[in-house]
Amino acid sequence: MRLEMLSALLAGLLPLGLSAAHASPVQWQPLTDTNPSAAAANTVQWQVVPTGEQALPPTTNPAPPTAVASKPAAPKPFVTGGLYQVKRGSEWLPSISQRVPNAYGSTFGTVQTGLFVESCNVTGGYVCGSQDFSTEFKNNAKGIWSFLVGLGDPRKAIGVDLGFQITSLATTRPDQSAAGTAFGSGQGIDLAISRNLSEDVSLKLGVINLIKLDEVQQQDQPSSAYGVLSGRIDLGGDPRDNDNDLYFTLGVADGIYRPLNVILDSQEQACARDVANKGYRSPGKYGDFCNIWGFSYGNPYPVASLSYLVNPNLSLIAEWWGRNLTLAASFKPFDQVNWVITPGITNLIRNADWDHANPGYTTTPRFQLTTSIGF
Repeated sequence: MRLEMLSALLAGLLPLGLSAAHASPVQWQPLTDTNPSAAAANTVQWQVVPTGEQALPPTTNPAPPTAVASKPAAPKPFVTGGLYQVKRGSEWLPSISQRVPNAYGSTFGTVQTGLFVESCNVTGGYVCGSQDFSTEFKNNAKGIWSFLVGLGDPRKAIGVDLGFQITSLATTRPDQSAAGTAFGSGQGIDLAISRNLSEDVSLKLGVINLIKLDEVQQQDQPSSAYGVLSGRIDLGGDPRDNDNDLYFTLGVADGIYRPLNVILDSQEQACARDVANKGYRSPGKYGDFCNIWGFSYGNPYPVASLSYLVNPNLSLIAEWWGRNLTLAASFKPFDQVNWVITPGITNLIRNADWDHANPGYTTTPRFQLTTSIGF
């Protein structure tokens, strides 16, 4: 309170005949100003309250509301893969195909191993379905044990999947006394490169059995090249969840993915060329080399798969692997273990491909199983 202002006010009241004994006490209140100057922003100014009015209590200017920083949305996770199963973000999921390669590549340091088993593999003139399932499985089943390591990053640059496979899983079959191919033989090296075009879409080019390390592998498993595109469609509406998603794969492949009659024609042509050049078929320990040459590569044929991911533990699969139709279901039994089991039934369309010498291979449905674990 300034003394000059108080003195002026008292001087104005005395001429009106108001004595100190009869005058009403002077009341003061803070001066309100909706637009105070910068100089007075931090000071309190006072004004006289007219007689008969009540002085207002001092007020302080409310602090401006504090802005609440919005939390940034979590980035959309990428889909990666490698072998049979796929991975979205940090969560491993069931398989989205059984025999058709998916286009999702593995990230650096990823290690996977898996097993493919087929209930009946044609050898010689055997017709699948001629025996009961148990006997036929022991005598004619086929298995492939695969390993894969990720050496790149398809999300940022190029994914590189380096694989190794073994096709001889037993030296002697259960009901046979004669020894067959040694356990652990039938070795080959696989290679694939991939690139994520977005978080959900990926492209992959690869070769199964790019390098065959022994003659057993040359006879058992052809070299097969492929190019595929895979994508994810979110049907659930929440991009963070792995429920109610649709995965698809489209592409072309040769080698084992060709119809059986096409493979047989290629083998006959390769053997005819061998005889024309040498006068005989080039013999190998487990068969003629011309059959090996005709088994591998060749003209590409379309392959496709469609998978509905019910939840992170179950997917339903339908695929066309170049030769016939397969229906399968993929299970992830444990949330904390990246283990996937995928049973399926293939050869569901009668005579989709044909072999007159071995009709059971193209007319009888066969059981397939893939199982894998990733780290």
